[in-house]
Amino acid sequence: MAKAEEKLSPELVESLQGEKIVSLVTIDAETNEPDLSVISWLLAHEDGKTIKFAVGHNANTAKNIEENPDVILGVTGAGSCFSVKGKGSVSDVISKTMKYRVVTVEVESVKDVIFYGGKITAEAQYEKTYDPKLAEKLDEEVYSLLKE
Repeated sequence: MAKAEEKLSPELVESLQGEKIVSLVTIDAETNEPDLSVISWLLAHEDGKTIKFAVGHNANTAKNIEENPDVILGVTGAGSCFSVKGKGSVSDVISKTMKYRVVTVEVESVKDVIFYGGKITAEAQYEKTYDPKLAEKLDEEVYSLLKE
């Protein structure tokens, strides 16, 4: 088992510059059980110690993190699968075309968790199934918020 690192590698930072499918595990504020969601609006800071992502203003994810800041991000990138543990904090509601909340995760540990002898050779891709102009507008808004 690989030892945990204290921050994202430069390759992982490069991989986490948005339009990426990332699993997010939080603790459900009501049931106290693990809760899994998938996010894609995210940016890793170049120092490898911070990841920001955006969710809708009413997202259960935001409520969960406000109640319990412990999060795990499941990341496929840089040729492997990683468990990124950290503490999240949630912004106030930001009103733009949509209402958003920005979550800032302070990275505590990064562990390569792929099975022995495994290597990722292709990553999952997705497409947005709503109005392309709206998708572009939302992406521009969100990424400008995440860069702040």
